[in-house]
Amino acid sequence: MKQILRVISVGALLVSSALAQQGRSLDVEIGQRVKLRTFGGPNVEVIVNGVDQFDISVTVIDYEHMRFVRTNGNYGYRQPGITNKQVKIADRGPTRLFHRGGCSVYYMPSMDTRMNHAKLEVKVEH
Repeated sequence: MKQILRVISVGALLVSSALAQQGRSLDVEIGQRVKLRTFGGPNVEVIVNGVDQFDISVTVIDYEHMRFVRTNGNYGYRQPGITNKQVKIADRGPTRLFHRGGCSVYYMPSMDTRMNHAKLEVKVEH
């Protein structure tokens, strides 16, 4: 009886950890915006600008960390934080492009992606 309870508790633990972090694989066209909020992540958009043999170029638009921009008058407006970065592609496995809190975005090297596309995986912990 104790052994059955152990098996059930281990199974429940595995299921709960699998449900706690959900991953979604995406085939993204170069230049397309990936809105992380639609997956339960932060109010951030990730844009893949280009992929070559050794690195990937991305733009991250962060609407949660706005900055004040001064104009020619006495007034200004708030603009999202925009970060352009170039990331070296890992020799093996996925390359992390973005991470905040429980949300991560990975570039997944894949030979079956279409021309001008990249395979991304968005993982969000709930």
